[in-house]
Amino acid sequence: MKKRILAALLASAAVLSFAGCSSKNDSSAASGDSSAADSSAADSSAADSSAADSSAADSSDAEQAPAATLGDDGDCLTILAWETNSDIVKMVDFFRQSKGYTEDQVKFVGVGEKGENARDQYKQYLKGEDDADLMIYDADWVADYINDDNLTAPYSAIGLAPSDFTEAFSYTLDYGTNDAGVFKAASFQATPGGFVYRADLAQQYLGVSTPDEMQALISDWDKFQETGKKLYEASNGATSLQATEGGLWQVFQSNRTQAWVVDGKLVMDNAEEFYDIAKAMQDNHSLAGVPQWDQAWYNAIMDGTALGDFVPTWGLTTTGGGSILENFTNGGDTELGKNMAICEGPSGWFWGGSYFGVSTKCDNATLAKEFIEFFCKDAESMKGYAAESGDFMNNKTVMTEATISNPLLNGQDHYKVLTAVLDKLDLSNKLTKYDSIIKNLFNQSVQGYLDGTYATKEDAINAFKGDVATNYPELTIE
Repeated sequence: MKKRILAALLASAAVLSFAGCSSKNDSSAASGDSSAADSSAADSSAADSSAADSSAADSSDAEQAPAATLGDDGDCLTILAWETNSDIVKMVDFFRQSKGYTEDQVKFVGVGEKGENARDQYKQYLKGEDDADLMIYDADWVADYINDDNLTAPYSAIGLAPSDFTEAFSYTLDYGTNDAGVFKAASFQATPGGFVYRADLAQQYLGVSTPDEMQALISDWDKFQETGKKLYEASNGATSLQATEGGLWQVFQSNRTQAWVVDGKLVMDNAEEFYDIAKAMQDNHSLAGVPQWDQAWYNAIMDGTALGDFVPTWGLTTTGGGSILENFTNGGDTELGKNMAICEGPSGWFWGGSYFGVSTKCDNATLAKEFIEFFCKDAESMKGYAAESGDFMNNKTVMTEATISNPLLNGQDHYKVLTAVLDKLDLSNKLTKYDSIIKNLFNQSVQGYLDGTYATKEDAINAFKGDVATNYPELTIE
């Protein structure tokens, strides 16, 4: 990703709470100290709703590789992360305080300044003699590591299996399973997103006054495009529906019916449809086409050039860290926030996320397991960390109980919206180690088609396939 903002949602005006939990203080977060009895009903309900996920996890356990032999006599649990990863700093501190461990017993080591640096530098670090028990991967490159058995061990090596994470959102388990079907990574967070839009302009030009009414107009891709045309006409050419092509692609790419590579062959699946959607929206002006991560993006929302864009969990923060939503509201102006709202959009999707992997050098298997269970399995400790950090936790029960009032979304509880988005996301058997590079190459070809680099869609497709062949000569490309 060009930019990854993972900050707490617990601003003074953004109040996170859990059903059945009493507040530690009146100004910010609710406690994660609710008893097991308080949450048992929600646990039962969530367990019922995740029965299919649990069944799939149970059946996949049988396919796990034999447990690697890992040591358990190390002096310190060492966790690798890139230097600018603020999450792991908070997590290590929270874990030590909660469990009574010292700095000598649990620590994090910075490897590479940013995520993309860590992607390469982890490998060099692991070849050395220094200690490494756990690693944090970015979702963009988790497959690089979980498909390398020389560097990473299966979760079975520390006594964990997919069936231990029945409360996790299923797509994260898919992401943590390698091409051979071996479970090697779990995430503490889920990263769905929604369509953030100017509610005042939606009411003015489309006649909708609630997020539910807006959702009805963009609930699938046909309606999304139809509403884009209607909006541009109703506003006399002043307002496009969607700000960026990048945001559009981020959502569409999560909705394949097959993996990009099947049996060693590149599969286009529904990808060609995206060329048509993006081009049609550009031609009828329902796509503004401003660049992501540029002031023009934020200005487009503030001045009404675009009605909205797709924003993930980590872009909805309200703590002054420069999140996407804060930039949409001129630095977090709550008065401007009264004109903002969020709805699900046309399909399920996610953007980003972090995963824990186990190093083959791990010599603290028991403590590694305890750390992962604390953040990725145990509902009570995950509630506690959510109250501390504001993260959208990878636990259905926790997020079902959690509520939040976002002042930059006119007080709307975006957790409810994002949980509904995840209900529509299915990535089972659709992930491969090739995905990160292939998806980037594909979107580059789409952008080339839109800016005229390629005269026709066929030219863009041929360029894309040529680029894939250059990067992956072992694949069959037709």
